[in-house]
Amino acid sequence: MPPEVTNMAQQHHQELDRQQHEKGLNQTAIEADNKSAELIAAKIASKIDEQNRIIFDIGVRHGRTTFVAYLSLIIAATAVLGQLFGPAQEWTIWHTILDYWNSLKSWVGL
Repeated sequence: MPPEVTNMAQQHHQELDRQQHEKGLNQTAIEADNKSAELIAAKIASKIDEQNRIIFDIGVRHGRTTFVAYLSLIIAATAVLGQLFGPAQEWTIWHTILDYWNSLKSWVGL
């Protein structure tokens, strides 16, 4: 085989090796990002759970009924979600609830 063909084949092989290596690095980086996102989400969920338990326990200690304690828990959870995702008024579910509420009011005649 002529030396030019051998050299071209080696260059092509090296280029394929480099591309495979880059793909492997990219895949590893994506997997690492996914794992860190999962860890962050788990940490946030843990903190939210801890805060909710504290709020519920304080509500029960102050003699609130279970309903009021759970209502406080829901309000606290909404506040936490507001910190994570922005004001509740901007959530699409909020608009859906308001639309449903307005249609219910018009159906009832209010």
